[in-house]
Amino acid sequence: MIDRICAPLKNKVTTAAKASELIMDGMTIAMSGYAMAGYPKAIPEELVRRKAEGQPLKINLITGANVPWLDDLLGSSEIIASRVPMCASKVLSSQVNSGTVRYVEQQMCKMPRLLRSQSFGKIDVLVVEALAVTEEGLIPTTSVGFTNYLMDAASEIIVEINRAQPEILFGMHDIYIPQPPPDAEPIPLKNCTDRIGSLALPVDLSKIKYIVETDEPENIVEQTTTTDESRKIAEYLFRCLKLEYGSRSGGSIPPIQLGFGNIANAIADLFQTSEFKDLQFFCGGVSENVLRLLQSGKASAISTGAISMNENAARILDQIPEVHKKIILRNGELMNNAEIVGRLGVVALNTGIEIDIYGNVNSSHIAGNRVVYGIGGGANFAQNAGLSVLLIPSMSKGGAISNIVPMVSHQDICEHDIDIVITENGAADLRGLDDLQRAEAIIENCAAEEYQQQLFAYFAAAKELGGHHPQNPQMAFAWYSRLKETGTMHDEQ
Repeated sequence: MIDRICAPLKNKVTTAAKASELIMDGMTIAMSGYAMAGYPKAIPEELVRRKAEGQPLKINLITGANVPWLDDLLGSSEIIASRVPMCASKVLSSQVNSGTVRYVEQQMCKMPRLLRSQSFGKIDVLVVEALAVTEEGLIPTTSVGFTNYLMDAASEIIVEINRAQPEILFGMHDIYIPQPPPDAEPIPLKNCTDRIGSLALPVDLSKIKYIVETDEPENIVEQTTTTDESRKIAEYLFRCLKLEYGSRSGGSIPPIQLGFGNIANAIADLFQTSEFKDLQFFCGGVSENVLRLLQSGKASAISTGAISMNENAARILDQIPEVHKKIILRNGELMNNAEIVGRLGVVALNTGIEIDIYGNVNSSHIAGNRVVYGIGGGANFAQNAGLSVLLIPSMSKGGAISNIVPMVSHQDICEHDIDIVITENGAADLRGLDDLQRAEAIIENCAAEEYQQQLFAYFAAAKELGGHHPQNPQMAFAWYSRLKETGTMHDEQ
């Protein structure tokens, strides 16, 4: 049995109720968590209890990335006054859109710099989940995120030692913290399986105020079901990958960035039966479906910022021979690093809410003003990838909305960073095309049949105004006005 708490900290162990009293109304609180994994459970639940008992309690919450469970739990109790850097629940996004919660949306690649410069203000308390705290440092659970920067910035630390997290995670981490400019050096990571750092995060033990022992599994969102639409999108992707890599690479493919959701699940499922072999993944987080590729031998390596842990995932990890050589948990600064993404030639597979006829992508806001999520690391991956692919259904809301529009209402990923667009209708390879050719390729190959004529009509009208990148803003945004007024983007005239 591994000793999870080093001797100098044994006297810091207390109840979650007592530890939570360190957190008071108006404080800025940081919590571990990245890509839906590795977040504290007991202290947030105690905050909810205290608020329900009538205690005034509003906090400014900072995490490493998206943590839907925290946003849902604390948002439902109206404990969050402001949020950084992502908003990952319908409850909290509703509060952000109503103006009752302040939200600072931020790209993951910029978080280290912003935390170092204290751009979000002083952090009063950090609550971090860990496998153990040894004299060598803190060993995280299913994610590392930006916990090292949060620990440096926090005045005091509460550690949750979670025994529900499987012991197989011990030895899976590789934590490398680059020096800031002007002392920055090239990061010596050349392959997904390279180990260049340490197993634990350095921590100032004197900052640890309390340690809470817990036994709470992660609250994983149920796996989404693969649909006919997502399967068709995945099939078109594989046609593109076969053309791109099949003959000249002998079935190998550069490391793949893949997220979560029904399209990602469909892609993982198709990889199981594809011609590609020795697959490697370089992802912000990995789901059970990707772990199964490693279990079956189809994949050979996973370099990730987080593991979406549940009972199935734990069983899969136990069944993978030499698992610690094949799965490496890294800190967020490496997983969102432009240098590494570019060096590995990552195949970036991103999704979005809408894309316009030139390839600009909106991945975070409905109709330009209502946030539903956050930008995360997608734009950084798209900009630096060896191949950048945007996967998106051509329509939503039963056809009332075209996800291919004349002009996106909010831009997260620039047109210049998208190589291929894929919908359930087909694929458009945009490389080497000018703006007019890009628009024609996207409308012709990717748009829903119900909206093709309408998009071509817009494109023709926009071209009459001239220019290299023809747009007619009045006509473009009439699509959103029509949706609001009639419930559909269809032009019935």
